[in-house]
Amino acid sequence: MDNMIEMIKTLFELQTLEFEETVQPDSEKRVAALRAQIPQPILAHYDRLCASGKKGVALLQHQTCGACHMSVPLGVVLELKRRDDVRCCENCGRYLYLRDEPAPAPVPVPNLVAPVKTVRHSGRKALAHAR
Repeated sequence: MDNMIEMIKTLFELQTLEFEETVQPDSEKRVAALRAQIPQPILAHYDRLCASGKKGVALLQHQTCGACHMSVPLGVVLELKRRDDVRCCENCGRYLYLRDEPAPAPVPVPNLVAPVKTVRHSGRKALAHAR
């Protein structure tokens, strides 16, 4: 799989299907197809977590792991935003999934500077008062 973010999305979809309480008719085929797309070392780590009763992927929101609720270093978040590597939570070991966030709408910034009144004086008398 070329794109790491696509691989994590696939892993997250796999987790959603495997932890779903109601089994859909075609879910076994879909699970097999998803597992075939994930590299073996990543799938093995995911399976170890699932075997111990844990989910293998956690959503990363507001710089916090969605599974253990611990703060994730900003450097890890930035690496995930570059989308060229997968990262695990340093606390619980789950793969971190950073969803695509829509670009925030621009917020108008109020003008906090009051307009400056300029007073024009003419002649020497005005200059003497200014000093």
